[in-house]
Amino acid sequence: MRVVRNDAFIKDRVKFTQRGSLIGMGLLLVSLVLSTRSPLISWLFLVAGFAVAMTAVRVGNRYVRLPRPDVILDKVLKGLDNRYELYHYVSPAEHLLLTPSGLIAILMREQRGQIRVRGKRWQHRPFWQRLRIILGEMPLGNPGRDLRRELARVANALPAAGIQEDSVPIEGVITFYSGKTELQVENPEFPVTLAENLRATIRTMAETHPPLPNSTRKALSAALRGERTAVEEKD
Repeated sequence: MRVVRNDAFIKDRVKFTQRGSLIGMGLLLVSLVLSTRSPLISWLFLVAGFAVAMTAVRVGNRYVRLPRPDVILDKVLKGLDNRYELYHYVSPAEHLLLTPSGLIAILMREQRGQIRVRGKRWQHRPFWQRLRIILGEMPLGNPGRDLRRELARVANALPAAGIQEDSVPIEGVITFYSGKTELQVENPEFPVTLAENLRATIRTMAETHPPLPNSTRKALSAALRGERTAVEEKD
């Protein structure tokens, strides 16, 4: 499997996390100093400092904290042959896999606990797991809706690359990678899987469609590689 990663994107997130944390701490310290002199201004600095610090923590948890989602994907998909190309942060989808028969956007989620999906409805249990957002974890939200948006962006980008949208199957899969997730899935809008089962799911999805013409695969690969500066690796 070929892997293309936008390292500049990751470095920018590292810098943002570091600077955001420092700025947030600075604002909180100013709030503490002003607490006895000007309570109102102190409160404003407190709110601003907390917001900046939490934003930095969430960005850090998503893009910087090890193991990162892109590194986990590299590991769980290792073994796919060179007809597969995995793109991290270089396309409209954060993680996009070019398969022999089309494109698959992989939406990565780290939530722990019990995740239940019925059609387009999602639930996260127990309640105390949802309180982890206080520690900077992103709320579950609606992964299906988020994936639909990524798929729409991918589809809209194809004509600009000279590729007809209806000539390339574009699918998506939602993957939970924390290792402490229990899934209850009923008639999901998209395939929903744990990280350890992702490779088998990907192969099944890829085999559903006939192989793409070589010219189309080459055009897709060239378009994805040309969007941003990236570093190519091979396993």
